[in-house]
Amino acid sequence: MVEYLPAIAAAFFGFVALAFLLLFPVHRFLRREERAAEDWTKEAIARRQRREEPAGDGRPGEPPPDQSTKR
Repeated sequence: MVEYLPAIAAAFFGFVALAFLLLFPVHRFLRREERAAEDWTKEAIARRQRREEPAGDGRPGEPPPDQSTKR
């Protein structure tokens, strides 16, 4: 049994190292995609629209008529 311990330890640590090498890029990719997805939440979209759009329609004069009274 003692003669197998180095082989078992090498196989175990080799497996752990290989799993890390293969899964770490996947973890980084998923983390980057989660950050990118945060830019598309309803709150983030509303915040960008408020920051980019001027108040009103940008034309001088009276505001447009209320659309809720039309039928």
